[in-house]
Amino acid sequence: MKKFYPYLSLIISVIFVTIIWEHIKIPYDQKNLIQGEFFFKKHNPINEVLRVLTFVLTPILIFLTSYLLCLRNETYSINPYSNSFFLKKKKLEFEKNQSIQNISYILLALITLEFFTIDFSTHITELDIFHEGPSLVPPINYLFSKTLWLSTLYDYGLGGNNLGFFISKFIDHHSIGSVRFVKLLLIFFNKVLIIFICRKLLLNLDFEKYTKNIFYIFLTLAVLNFIEYVEISYFPPRTCIFLLFTLFTIDTLVSNRNYFWKTLIIGNFSLFSILWWIDIGIYINLIIVVLSIYLITQKEYLKVGYIFIGIFVAWFIFITFFPINETKEFFDQIKFIISISGYLLGLEYPQPFSAHSTRETRALLLLILSGIFVVIFNFNKKINLDYSTKFIISIFFVSSIIFFQSSIMRTDAPHIKYSSGPYMFILYFTFFYFLFNKLQNTKISILFKKISKSFALIILICFFGTINIKILNFSNIINLKNNVSSLVYAEDEKFLTDRYKNFLNYYSEVSKKDDCVQVLSDDIALPYLLKKPSCTQFFIPAHILSGWNEDKFIAQIKQSNSQYILYTSPLLWLDNKKNMPNVVSFIKKNYHLYIDYMGWHIYKKN
Repeated sequence: MKKFYPYLSLIISVIFVTIIWEHIKIPYDQKNLIQGEFFFKKHNPINEVLRVLTFVLTPILIFLTSYLLCLRNETYSINPYSNSFFLKKKKLEFEKNQSIQNISYILLALITLEFFTIDFSTHITELDIFHEGPSLVPPINYLFSKTLWLSTLYDYGLGGNNLGFFISKFIDHHSIGSVRFVKLLLIFFNKVLIIFICRKLLLNLDFEKYTKNIFYIFLTLAVLNFIEYVEISYFPPRTCIFLLFTLFTIDTLVSNRNYFWKTLIIGNFSLFSILWWIDIGIYINLIIVVLSIYLITQKEYLKVGYIFIGIFVAWFIFITFFPINETKEFFDQIKFIISISGYLLGLEYPQPFSAHSTRETRALLLLILSGIFVVIFNFNKKINLDYSTKFIISIFFVSSIIFFQSSIMRTDAPHIKYSSGPYMFILYFTFFYFLFNKLQNTKISILFKKISKSFALIILICFFGTINIKILNFSNIINLKNNVSSLVYAEDEKFLTDRYKNFLNYYSEVSKKDDCVQVLSDDIALPYLLKKPSCTQFFIPAHILSGWNEDKFIAQIKQSNSQYILYTSPLLWLDNKKNMPNVVSFIKKNYHLYIDYMGWHIYKKN
């Protein structure tokens, strides 16, 4: 009977943290002037972090304690020399398994086939002026100014805001289509990395060879199936460096070969990741901290030292390579984005099990469930998992807690979905592990042995049974160059509605003497569409905030001497002039309404 106590304590603890949810709060920062949802509710965004961490970690810790106390002699051992003790198993090199190696090659070939059979012209759809603008305008700013952070306030990060610039170095072309192609390519790389991570996960699994091969096929294809060629995916383009970091960390810390250089490179990710995407960089740096603490508990002091040397060397080179004013602006921008994002973008996370909280509650419960499985995998002596497997699922769980910050900051469907990849990976592994564990030594396992020699056929059947056949067109392989070019070199007009093209033509003619473009509306992509830089760093006007940088914006707009400003428009996302009262006063004093063109209010300098 006592084996049910941990699960009973889990249910009681979930009920408890649900009840106290609303009582977990700290005072609102009365100095905050940024008007968003939290401003009007007088709600501190830190409350969301505290509530979610309490809701998720409290049941897991209570379950862990109850699990250890109630089932000490039956289920697990705390003997540090036991193979089932938490991450204490002797570190072994990854086994060499030629069958899994061959399966990996087949899977790589198939996802490559899938990628190049996609009809890229289907991605020529209406431009999201607001959300895609951040990847289009910064490269234009750089090309005109030859500066990075001094010319642009990056909201994503150097990499995220310059995706189009990177591909332009290879094809000498920057366009809406090229940016979209890069994002699709990054999703393809995510699939490649998932194949190798799953391979690492299963190499030392204590299953029969034939069962392990089928397990690898099913797990990998299942995970690949929920990585869609859309930006809002369980592993979206921005997570590419996270998966690369995870694969590299697994290979380094599980294996003892060449770990000097590998641990140095793990430290280098501290810089690379934050240059790539600010939020992903912060998450990876937190994971590095957790890894370092773990290595210290394992008395792996040398590896910790190498990691920190890697961190120091990367940041030192960065600081010495760029001019002082650029690096200062870089750090100022990171501080700014971290400080204001919660208040500017924040949406309150609803209390679990309350009305209209189904999606949010499900996400939290799945996160808890993944943590419970990680506890069981690490401590249950009946589950004989290798150190490498325990390490991989543990690092994914730590990552899932950290990545969930994206859902906490802005609670909506897209943010919940693209922060769910790590814990969904754990749940998929858990399902297939227990399924194939049950099937071992049964008639089905005998069947696995008989058909395993034809695993290539099995992969093909499973692969085409899981992917979206509608996106495939095999003739695109023959016309590969034309297929890719149809998107990369597509004219901008193909991405615009007729109404927006009319406005664009009008504004282009009116402002043809201006050598830059400044918008105070949500038409963020306008500078790119006019092939001119933004007049200030603030190409995203929502980042012009009272008490933060209004004076800086006014100084830059004065220096630009632009005659026209797009003040408001029919596009409404984050446009809130109340967050920039001094700028509004400056515009009203120095500019006047020139014309209201179909809802786009164009102001002209007096």
